[in-house]
Amino acid sequence: MSQDVVRIDDYESVRKALYHPALSRTLDRRSFEEGNPRAGILSLLHGDEHRERRRLENPLFRRQALVDYEQVLFPKVLAEVLDRAAVGAVDLFDLAGSATVVLAARRAGVDHDGSPEQLAELFEHVKVIAQAAAIHDVVGDKDAVQAEAIALLHRFDEDYVLPSRRRREALLDAGGEAPYDLLTEALRGLRGGDATFADHALLVREVALFLHGGSHTSAQTLCNVFWFLLGLDGPGPRTGWLERVATSRLDAQKVVHETLRLVPTTPEFKRHAEDDAEVAGCPVSRGGTVALDARAANRDPELFGAHAGTFDPDRSVRDDVPLWGHSFGAGPHICIGRSVAGGLPLTGAQLRGGVGEAHLYGLIALMVQEIAARGVRTDPARPPQRDDRTSRGSRWLHFPVVFPEAGR
Repeated sequence: MSQDVVRIDDYESVRKALYHPALSRTLDRRSFEEGNPRAGILSLLHGDEHRERRRLENPLFRRQALVDYEQVLFPKVLAEVLDRAAVGAVDLFDLAGSATVVLAARRAGVDHDGSPEQLAELFEHVKVIAQAAAIHDVVGDKDAVQAEAIALLHRFDEDYVLPSRRRREALLDAGGEAPYDLLTEALRGLRGGDATFADHALLVREVALFLHGGSHTSAQTLCNVFWFLLGLDGPGPRTGWLERVATSRLDAQKVVHETLRLVPTTPEFKRHAEDDAEVAGCPVSRGGTVALDARAANRDPELFGAHAGTFDPDRSVRDDVPLWGHSFGAGPHICIGRSVAGGLPLTGAQLRGGVGEAHLYGLIALMVQEIAARGVRTDPARPPQRDDRTSRGSRWLHFPVVFPEAGR
């Protein structure tokens, strides 16, 4: 790096930095051919190019689509996965991955046969992509991680993306109705003169981003939720909360947001200074790096109370502060899928006055509610295993749990 990393950890300063126009997420300037498996994807673009890509992809997350996901599509998918797999000893991480990857694939445009084998394979692909997404926090050989991701993207294209693309092209050629997803919309754009995805390899990377973003972080967050609910952080099972979330979707969402606040899936946002700038009162030279500590900001006692570091989904927060803190980011790069995973934000005003009939709770809350209702408990023979391949401390390799056997 050309200078020391500037670190910012108070809530308001992190918020301002997330909106700063001189700070980008483009830390790796290499092309895909030069070894960057994430070159050109939405989350790493900056300025006008980023705004144009968001303009293209934001409609995929329009409100009616979110309502359909939450109220129609996901409950059916979740019930099918849980009926089949939530029996006896189970890895909760893989279980959640198999459920969430279904809608992530639907939104991305990745066709599959719906079998447990293909869902498991897709989620295994996601795990490799997720390592590349966390590359700046990887402990060990970063080049090897990125090379593995590039090799995986080639297989993912051959097995899934290219066949899915050909099916959609045939439908469009015939004037038929094609699915509404990223892949279809990219092809429609190409036919209309929009060359954004003229490079098929970029389209593969963008599809992979949607698949990863829509499944991996949700599965990890679900495990973090049950780390608290099952009392693995120390106090023993929180039976009161397990009962509450099993019967109340709002309580399930509160637990999800409190978990996200305490354990953000990306604890530190790293930014690249495109120009000389002043960020939260700190001078930053062009080419420098700014590290925004979301985990520390989310525990600001002025906003989250004197016991901001403890798990308390009933905590009071300020009217304009979301219970999840900065865990979905803010500004231009706020998570595009936040309302799918987490639902609508819960602020102090909403928690006091009620959320209303139009409220969205998010797919993670649905999973929490259904899994708690099915009597999940810790596996006495197998403790959860954290993923120490990154420095994030928010990830799991395995999260063994036990469900009641069928018929009991």
